[in-house]
Amino acid sequence: MSQPARSGSDGNPERSVHFRPLAWPVGIAAAAAAILVVLGLIARMQEPTSDPFAAEPRLFSRVWLTQPIERNRFARHLSVGSNLLGLTFMSDGQRGWAVGENGTILSTRDGGNSWQAQSSGTLSWLSAVTFTSDGQRGWAVGENGTILSTRDGGNSWQTRWSGSERLLRAVTFTSDGQRGWAVGENGTILGTRDGGDSWQAQESGSENELLAVTFTSDGQRGWAVGFSTILSTRDGGNSWQAQSIDGERILFGVTFTGDGQRGWAVGNKGTILNTRDEGKSWQAQESGSKSWLYAVTFASDGQRGWASGADGTMLHTRDGGKSWQAQSSGSKSGLRAVIFTSDGQRGWAVGSYGTILGTRDEGNSWQAQSSGSKSWLHAMTFSRGGQRGRAVGVGGIILSTRDGGDSWQTRSSGSESWLHAMTFSRDGQRGWAVGDGGTILSTRDEGNSWQAQTSGTKRGLSAVTFTSDGQRGWAVGYHGTILSTRDEGNSWQAQTSGSESWLYAVSFATDGQRGWVVGSEGTILSTRDEGNSWQAQASGTKSWLYAVTFASDWQRGWAVGTDGTILGTRDGGNIWKAQASGSKSKLWAVTFTSDGQRGWAVGGRGTILNTRDGGNTWQAQASGSTAELHAVTFTTDGKRGWTVGHDGTILSTRNGGRTWVAPTYARFPAPWFYAAAFLVLGAAIAGTLPRRIRQSHAQHRHAELPES
Repeated sequence: MSQPARSGSDGNPERSVHFRPLAWPVGIAAAAAAILVVLGLIARMQEPTSDPFAAEPRLFSRVWLTQPIERNRFARHLSVGSNLLGLTFMSDGQRGWAVGENGTILSTRDGGNSWQAQSSGTLSWLSAVTFTSDGQRGWAVGENGTILSTRDGGNSWQTRWSGSERLLRAVTFTSDGQRGWAVGENGTILGTRDGGDSWQAQESGSENELLAVTFTSDGQRGWAVGFSTILSTRDGGNSWQAQSIDGERILFGVTFTGDGQRGWAVGNKGTILNTRDEGKSWQAQESGSKSWLYAVTFASDGQRGWASGADGTMLHTRDGGKSWQAQSSGSKSGLRAVIFTSDGQRGWAVGSYGTILGTRDEGNSWQAQSSGSKSWLHAMTFSRGGQRGRAVGVGGIILSTRDGGDSWQTRSSGSESWLHAMTFSRDGQRGWAVGDGGTILSTRDEGNSWQAQTSGTKRGLSAVTFTSDGQRGWAVGYHGTILSTRDEGNSWQAQTSGSESWLYAVSFATDGQRGWVVGSEGTILSTRDEGNSWQAQASGTKSWLYAVTFASDWQRGWAVGTDGTILGTRDGGNIWKAQASGSKSKLWAVTFTSDGQRGWAVGGRGTILNTRDGGNTWQAQASGSTAELHAVTFTTDGKRGWTVGHDGTILSTRNGGRTWVAPTYARFPAPWFYAAAFLVLGAAIAGTLPRRIRQSHAQHRHAELPES
């Protein structure tokens, strides 16, 4: 007997068997997708750690979970090889330019988050830069009377004839971009009325060097400062008059409020001068600092101001300079220029070693926008297999890699000293690094952690080497310093070098008996008794020698140094002969394969030289870099090699140096994003399963019902 179909509460047959099977899963999938999009946007907007050279966080720590993942974090910021001397920003706080040595011009369109190099067409040092408010027309000035101009935001720069060979220190223009002034050596003041197409000398009445200049917006009232000098004009520079200041002061920077009444000038030994009457009288303000101050700027309210100077000095006032307080810039570089937006919130400073700093909170905190000197790498070492490597440099930085140099991680050295050299024992566990102030660091865990060793000297150490067993080692440095150890560096003893030269490199034979040291003015020392006694060898040169290496027979050796110097020996250093490098670059490092045939030398302006015949002939290899290269090493087969240097440069090759490539920076969402995404997806899948099970069960029961 057939049974009637079950009815719902409305008396109709149960609708559960007549569902829409896709509605529920699609809804859950859409919700999950929306959540993932939101999480992705949050993760993408998340800023990484402010210091790209900070040690990598511990795995699964809170910092590790919450910070974006970065590959080759040290390469995040632009590396600038030149000291930066001048800076300007548009009022929008987005577009800016910085200039410096060797014709360097950098530009940004995003408030300094990223900087790009612009081609200046010159190698002259550029001291200052200014732009009109439209961000299109700009001018830069520098040595030998150099004046550059642009009409397209710096995409192209043209040289303008200044009519002067003097070093120009500063430049300013009126807002219309027609009238401008440049100042410099020997009281030089140049003026233009046609947008910089032509320049005429103005009579300053002074022979003192002028270092800064500023004008009010009307282009009539202006001030120039320099060596014990403050000049002012009220007629656009047609005539200049000296203003009185007390004492011998070197004034590097000057700024005035828009009304031209209140002004400030900064200079040597913490000098800050203030005027409230257009410069008719100047009074000293107490800076609380003895640092040399290079630049000063004020917000539009004339109350909040900043002065930057030597050793990363940053001073701030909120009361027009009545009181000044130090701010932490987080840098030790000399800050040559500083500028803030009119609201006093966002600011930037530039200085030595390519340093660029930025702030978004009135200078309470500063973040690096370039790698600065922290990216200067001085030495490196690689395991025999070519997978594990380390590099050291300025500020105690230590980088390590486990994949042949494709990716590098920052390790904590526990030191802020400049590290100049490092070496590892054959087992790859024990290593040593040396640097300024007699610093010696050691590790027993492949460089994951470092401990200081007592060197017994405060002199800078330039090089270190150990025997393969890691027991006996030697370190050399300034003023003829040679140290030795016989117990893995637990104790170091001074050896008598018999020299006062600066010693830059050391090499020892595998037996630990024979060794060589090279240094300033062609110095070469050798020993045959572990360094107990050292004898001078005749190098035949006065060039400074920075590196030395030997082939496995310890008879053939090479030393390199200034002006492209390469020396070679075939008898253990008894006789050294010059080899023709074909280069005038300073050569910082040299390495050879064990057979003594193939070798490489690296140095200034990205120089890489290669030989295949023991140094009889050398050919240049294209590095693709203009950085100073300080170290080079190759695997025993002569195929894979690496070189490091300034500007965060790390280059590698897999074909003996025919082509060199740099590691690339990449950034990914923080681990929390992947964990959250996993949970969202898991919840979405789990949310659909019960419904699908109920649907499947209902379908099965429906199929079992007998037909009526």
